[in-house]
Amino acid sequence: MTLTNCAVCGEHFSDDIRFLNHMMDKHGFRNPNEGKPDRNSRGY
Repeated sequence: MTLTNCAVCGEHFSDDIRFLNHMMDKHGFRNPNEGKPDRNSRGY
């Protein structure tokens, strides 16, 4: 099992889903696989 580290704050995650959720929630990242616009892509 590999741990994923958050490049921004250094937090450790046991799976990609938790890591992605953290990045989107805490750091405003979007999942590049989703083409849907969301609040982060509208400029506010």
